[in-house]
Amino acid sequence: MDLTLYNFPLSPCGEKVRLALAEKGATYREISIDLGRKENLTPEFLRMSPKGYVPVLVAGADVVRESTVIIEYLDDLLPDPPLRPPSPAERSRMRLWTKLVDETLHPAWPGLAWPILVRPRWLAQGDAAVERMLNQLPDPARRERQRRLYRLGTEAPDSADTMRVFDAVIDDMEEALAAGPWLAGSAFSLADIAVLPYLFVVDVFGMRDRFESRAPRVADWYARADARLAWGGSLRSLYPAALLAEVGRLSVEARLRIASGAAPDAGAGQVPRPESAAGRAH
Repeated sequence: MDLTLYNFPLSPCGEKVRLALAEKGATYREISIDLGRKENLTPEFLRMSPKGYVPVLVAGADVVRESTVIIEYLDDLLPDPPLRPPSPAERSRMRLWTKLVDETLHPAWPGLAWPILVRPRWLAQGDAAVERMLNQLPDPARRERQRRLYRLGTEAPDSADTMRVFDAVIDDMEEALAAGPWLAGSAFSLADIAVLPYLFVVDVFGMRDRFESRAPRVADWYARADARLAWGGSLRSLYPAALLAEVGRLSVEARLRIASGAAPDAGAGQVPRPESAAGRAH
């Protein structure tokens, strides 16, 4: 079956689908949807995803939305190796983790990701262009949050809220990992896939010490997950080196601005443009 993933680079929701596909050894085509240019709000994309959310997986005639739904769909479609625990108890723990990500961690995530991944490009475009893009958003709360993050960057209250949520999730992980090597128990599962992209992006942002220094079980879990053969022994192998280098540089600048209280620089830099809609194969 032909598989096509519509995704935005380093979007944790899209990345957990990529990790599930890698674990399955699946071949697929990936098409980048540039959130910074609001390509997710084009009529063509909205026909697949009415809320404009990425990722979207097209599998033959099936159009599957919402990342947690997609990874469970993939485990049904491609059952080997299984990514859901066999026991009802462990499977329930797995779903508690995917639920925590969907309801708590991901809603807070823009406070960290947007100032680094999107804001530099918006600053270069100017207020008028940004307002035109913001006015395309149908959700007033989402529109106002993005406007606030554009204006204030990591000095917006959203950023501090994100880190409080992230720290609380790390505490929950540290406690859960006392009972077994993986979040749901004895085997690597969709629970680990759901959480892993967030820690990886924090690592790419140069903030690995945020969990490594205070949560030794989480640090060990992350090292083992990062080294899995499904992605060649390093999560970084899944991404273009230029993208990771530029994101790392922008995140350093964002942290320095927080420390100094300096005003943002409209020319601070730009995340490399995602690959075109021609897509790439995996």
